[in-house]
Amino acid sequence: MTSQPSDPRGPGRFRCRSPRPRRGLRATAALGVLALTAGLASCGTGADAEADDSRRLLLGHGAEPGNPRSLAAEHFSERVAEETDGRIEAQVLGQESLGSDSDMMVSVASGTLDMSVNSQGPFSPVVPEANLVGLPFLFENSEHAYEVIDGEAGDHLAAEAEERGYHVLAWWDNGIRDITNSTRPIEDVEDLRGLQIRTPDDPMTIDIFRSLGASPTPMAFGELYLGLRQGAVDGQENPVVNIHSSSLHEVQDHLAVTGHKYELNPFVISTQTWATLDEEDQELLSELAIEARDHQRALMQEQTEEIYSEYEDTLEVTHPDREAFREATGDVYEAWRQKHPEFYELITEAAEQTRATHEEDAP
Repeated sequence: MTSQPSDPRGPGRFRCRSPRPRRGLRATAALGVLALTAGLASCGTGADAEADDSRRLLLGHGAEPGNPRSLAAEHFSERVAEETDGRIEAQVLGQESLGSDSDMMVSVASGTLDMSVNSQGPFSPVVPEANLVGLPFLFENSEHAYEVIDGEAGDHLAAEAEERGYHVLAWWDNGIRDITNSTRPIEDVEDLRGLQIRTPDDPMTIDIFRSLGASPTPMAFGELYLGLRQGAVDGQENPVVNIHSSSLHEVQDHLAVTGHKYELNPFVISTQTWATLDEEDQELLSELAIEARDHQRALMQEQTEEIYSEYEDTLEVTHPDREAFREATGDVYEAWRQKHPEFYELITEAAEQTRATHEEDAP
């Protein structure tokens, strides 16, 4: 392996980062930060409060600086300030400073956090059908997923979320997922057998890796770097953008470009907060969330291409036969069809109807 090449647009774009603080310390700090910022957001007394209709909306996410989710959240915040002349401030707090994605989903539902650009895993317990977005090899690439999720399938998930306290502003992109490990290169399904692969605590991902003969091991993302370095697990699966922004390549030797699963980032606002906004502000936030979605998706595509190119020089990269992996995970489809038959038909039919235009661009 050669040394990591520099970014032509300046140093530090994909700066390697040290492991995150331990989850317990971060969660404790998050409670204090959330309480303080919620109090500040509601400040305003006397004549100033009566004359000033400005407000602060708290927007939490768990991404690292430089990650497309983080960059697009800042873009959204800037655009809100511009379009409202500062009347509405979307205050962005990232890096799990308000707790994990699961913590933030709870806070949004209770109304103590206004907005979150969250993850599919913590969103799926709220809307169980969302698990099916991650059916193995359902989408050929991210653009294929966009075409389906921005249609009737996404509308259905948004309607279900609305009933549970979440208004979906937009579906952002959490990428097509690949596999890294420190044991051996993965050329075919057999190479995965027996490997301990860290997964999120996500039933679809766990089912996929069991069907491939690996040993899926749920672990908090904040603990993953240390877990890989200490050998608690052999490998993990993530989009390469997340792998890079968290420096997981420092403790892994092999990358298999499997594209086995797509995940989305739901951008949600508490229905309690949403109800306090007038129609004009609701329309504005919706438009700016879509604008930021398009910005985030473009960043994902740009960074993904750059990181793949870098990893060709710094990791041992393999491109396993997707069809063999697809066949090995066939039982996952039947299991999830039985759990959510109506949405299964909706999303799989939409994926098949749009597949032909995306097959040549598969990972």
